Amino acid sequence: MIDQVALEKLAGCIAWRMGPGSRLFLSGDLGTGKSVFARAVLRELGVKGSIPSPSFIVDAVYIAAGLEIHHIDLYRLKGIPDEMEFYGIYAALQSDAAIIVEWAERLDATILKNGIFVSIDFTSNPMMREVQVDDRSLAGN
Repeated sequence: MIDQVALEKLAGCIAWRMGPGSRLFLSGDLGTGKSVFARAVLRELGVKGSIPSPSFIVDAVYIAAGLEIHHIDLYRLKGIPDEMEFYGIYAALQSDAAIIVEWAERLDATILKNGIFVSIDFTSNPMMREVQVDDRSLAGN
C-alpha cells in the first residue's frame, strides 16, 4: 500500500522508462488516482503548465523534450472500434508517440499485449492505494 506521494514517486520512476513508442496503461475505479499518476508521469517527462484531465477531449497531446506524448482518457467511451477510430485512438497507438491511457481496460485485448500496466485500487484506508505494476515491455514477458 502506498500514499499519494509514493504513487507520484512511482509514476516518476516509470516515466524514466518511457520514450518513443512506449505505452503506459492505467486501470482502476473512478477516483483511485489514475489521473494523479498520469500527471506525475507527464511532469517527469518534461510537460510544463496545466495538465487537465482529458476525459472530455479524450486525447491531449503534449510535446516535451522532443517527445510526442498522448494522454488518452477512455472514461467517456465504450471502447467500440468506431469510437476508437473517430477519436484517433487507433492512429495514436500505431504511432511512435509515447502513450498514456487511463481506463485502459476499455481497449481491445490485442492492443494490451505490450506496455507497462499499472492497476490502482482502493484500500480500507482512504489515504492509501494498492498498486500493481506489470511491465510487459520487457523481453520474455
